[in-house]
Amino acid sequence: MGKKFGRSTKSKITTKDKTFGKKQLNSKFQHRSSSAVEALKKQIDLEKSTLKYHDLSKIPEEIVEEEEQEDHFQSLVNQLSVATKKRPSFKEAPPTLLASKSKDRSLSKQKSNLNQSKTSGKEHEYLNRLLPPSNRFKDHLKHELDAEYVEKLIAGSIEKFKKTVEWSQLECLHVFIPKNKDNDQIIHIDENPPKTLATAADLEAVGVQPSLANKAPTPLSELQSELFSIVNVYKDLYYPHRTLTNGEEVRLVYTLHAFNHILKTRACVMLNNKKIEEEENSNNGLVLADAYRDQGLARPKVLIVVPFRDSAYRIVSLMADIVKKNVSASSDNDQKTIMNYERFLQEFTGNSLYFPKTNPKPEDYEKTFTGNTDDNFRLGLSLTKKTLKLYTDFYASDILIASPLGLRVTMGGTSNSDVEHDFLSSIEVLIIDQAELILAQNWENLLHILEHMHLQPKTLRATDINRVRLWCLNGFSKFYRQTLMFASHELPEFRAVFNNKCCNYEGSVRISNPVQHGEIHNVLVPLAQVFQRIDVTGLENVHEQRLHYFIHKVLPQFKSSIFAHTMIYVPNYFDYVQLRNYFKTENISFVQICEYTKKEKIARARDMFFHSAAHFLLYSERSHFFKRTRTKGIRHMIMYQPPMFSHFYAEMINLMHSSNQNARDGLDDSMSCTVLYTKYDQLLLNGILGSENTAKLLESDKPIHVYAAQ
Repeated sequence: MGKKFGRSTKSKITTKDKTFGKKQLNSKFQHRSSSAVEALKKQIDLEKSTLKYHDLSKIPEEIVEEEEQEDHFQSLVNQLSVATKKRPSFKEAPPTLLASKSKDRSLSKQKSNLNQSKTSGKEHEYLNRLLPPSNRFKDHLKHELDAEYVEKLIAGSIEKFKKTVEWSQLECLHVFIPKNKDNDQIIHIDENPPKTLATAADLEAVGVQPSLANKAPTPLSELQSELFSIVNVYKDLYYPHRTLTNGEEVRLVYTLHAFNHILKTRACVMLNNKKIEEEENSNNGLVLADAYRDQGLARPKVLIVVPFRDSAYRIVSLMADIVKKNVSASSDNDQKTIMNYERFLQEFTGNSLYFPKTNPKPEDYEKTFTGNTDDNFRLGLSLTKKTLKLYTDFYASDILIASPLGLRVTMGGTSNSDVEHDFLSSIEVLIIDQAELILAQNWENLLHILEHMHLQPKTLRATDINRVRLWCLNGFSKFYRQTLMFASHELPEFRAVFNNKCCNYEGSVRISNPVQHGEIHNVLVPLAQVFQRIDVTGLENVHEQRLHYFIHKVLPQFKSSIFAHTMIYVPNYFDYVQLRNYFKTENISFVQICEYTKKEKIARARDMFFHSAAHFLLYSERSHFFKRTRTKGIRHMIMYQPPMFSHFYAEMINLMHSSNQNARDGLDDSMSCTVLYTKYDQLLLNGILGSENTAKLLESDKPIHVYAAQ
């Protein structure tokens, strides 16, 4: 710690080197190229003599990895430039030495010099391995954004390259890439779908660490291969077509990507540590170049946000299976490779909900709430080549897995100044899975987390400021963060986060497939389904104007006795509270059921509604999501807004079947369903009516449309 950081000013050129330099052409660039070749040859000899790598097939992974080999060149160029006192800029010499596809004449000169040298066949093979193909991990993090471009990104004034691509499994991909002067370095999405990643060699070919590729479950399915080809080039991804069927496939893809990102980060840091130590010993001082900036302000690099403990359990189980592969099966080996695993199993399994067999819950409910459904948890993980350690301190973790509630509790604070957010300052990969369940829990917790990411840390913990990337020091971290969001369906809240909270300079890919058949096709009860449009002046006035329309246009007619047994289905809890307060003020006959209602009060409300003791039943969507109460006696349904979970539309209407009616209530058999909507409810309507019918509905001048069950 007492040594000074800086560049050595002492020249160490031998007489032979000077003579060799005089024989070169007058071009100073050619002089550098030839010197670089000589230095490269010396570096090869050093590797062989010092490290004794006589058999190239036994070269460790840390030496043959793409990013690590490029760092050998970067270090060599920096030392050579200091020695000649003609240090080239970062944009001059290193790219021409490193880029495998460069057509610069100087690179041709270097290749010819290498061919003329009397190197052995093994040395030629080693040199070829030093010039690897482009590595997206390294390219993504090495790219430097200038302040002017960042200002345009913040202002949203950057023109974007837009493209729509059709793939076999993901189908419709909408690609958005911000344009800049270095767009030729940005990876574009190919119109042709990628080939299936069937073997470990296929995974290695796309940049997966060999140690991980050999242990990863293969072959990947077509869906997994297409998803991985997008996330592997560090673009943001929004995939709103996660189902109960493909959920495990999706989970494997992002787990593999997170694992790969941490292993690459670790390999890069370890190699740089070794090179810094070598330079310190050889130069009597530490020569620290920008090439060694490989860290952030905090250690955590990957944040995975999931709704339940069971979700975290499945992710860690995948990681554990990968780490334990090819390790002899024994409890001792398990404890060595997965530390604190027994504690993890005790805390993240069990406590499953009881599903009755007499009146079974819907299939999607049982699959969603299987396992441990506790939503208050956080877990830190640190990863090495052969070991996965659980329950590490957040500031000593590589990966954080947490629920929104658990993370917010950890952050604490009642004001922004009190919030603990330092561990979120250097997140490079953010994964949000099962976003629809997080929305049902409390969306505000997730927004709170996003607001406190990439802020300036209050305290630096074990941070070597000389190793921190420049763009991290400049406060540009959020423009390098990759965000992956997975959900079961499209919702405005998801679009808002993806469009406004994700600023990756690499661009984004949004999967958006039209809904062919909406949930209206699953309605079994023959009744009129009326869709009434509410004209609103702006998004900020939606809640007030919807309430005003309901009170003055809809509620008066449903107060009539012929509309007894009317359920008012309210998706938004804020709207639910507004209606409840209004009904109490106006002394309207009603009972209520929300997610906070106790069991005995739910039973009483259902009984009163069924036996005509209450005219209205105020019912929240979140209550239905978490409890799936089968309410009987519904004859008329008012959906205050289209359901956020589109399959609830048909499910609620089918509860109005004649078998669920009170035959002694003295009412006729008339039934109806009224849905209130605005022009901002397009994504919600798509799931009910289908994309084509929704477009016609919104384009029509008629305020009321009636659909009949087939």
